[in-house]
Amino acid sequence: MSAEIKTLATKEIYRNRWMALKEDRVQRADGSEGIYSVVEKGDFVVIIPLHNDEIFVVEQFRYPLGVRTIELPQGSWETSPTAAPEEVAAGELREETGLRAGKLEYVGYQKLAQGYSAQGYHIYLATELTHSGQQLDEEEYGLTVKKMKIADFRALILEGGN
Repeated sequence: MSAEIKTLATKEIYRNRWMALKEDRVQRADGSEGIYSVVEKGDFVVIIPLHNDEIFVVEQFRYPLGVRTIELPQGSWETSPTAAPEEVAAGELREETGLRAGKLEYVGYQKLAQGYSAQGYHIYLATELTHSGQQLDEEEYGLTVKKMKIADFRALILEGGN
């Protein structure tokens, strides 16, 4: 299958250690031209830490939203981009929650936002958990860990809450 959009030129607009933003001049299949912005970010991991009927989540301030959010532990290692996803998952779980997984099961891979980025994420189920102590990065200042019933977490998702 041929590409429906052809890249005519690419210009990097911005770059830092976490991401890059580029702006492409493109030609669509109908011959019209336009601009397409693309965010380049490496893949990341999401960890689902379960113990019996409870799930461990983290709560932290998310600057783009201006509020604290409850979310699954997640992250990437920008300084080690070739690290295996399973290694990153075990490390992020330990850093953010202070938990070690006796069993880390690969669930799958999804793309995050195909409309503007090729970034995706690997999902892991963490069980047989033991506590070893958080090791937060400076960007994670104020991150806290909560344990909640799976039913309460599901209700939070259904409500679309933070």
